Amino acid sequence: MERRHQTRSPTNTPTRISCEALGTIRANIRNFSQNGLFVELGAARLKPNQTVEIIADSPSYMRAIPPVKALIVRRTDKGIGLSFLEPCPRLIDTLSTL
Repeated sequence: MERRHQTRSPTNTPTRISCEALGTIRANIRNFSQNGLFVELGAARLKPNQTVEIIADSPSYMRAIPPVKALIVRRTDKGIGLSFLEPCPRLIDTLSTL
């Protein structure tokens, strides 16, 4: 049963995820909504309930995007589902235009 209240938009955008335990990890954002996103990553040992920072590199013609704090809400074989801990309109706007 689908529990999400926001529509997810597909993307394939490179990003970095930063966490205390593992440092910075390269990943790909696969889909996003106003409330969070799904990030595909390798065998990193990130678990639900950990807080991470999404470090998005904006294209050179756009304003820089500040890091966004998010909570890991689920883990699959392919990646992690993240819920934003604060509104991040600049990240959503940038992902929407790519």
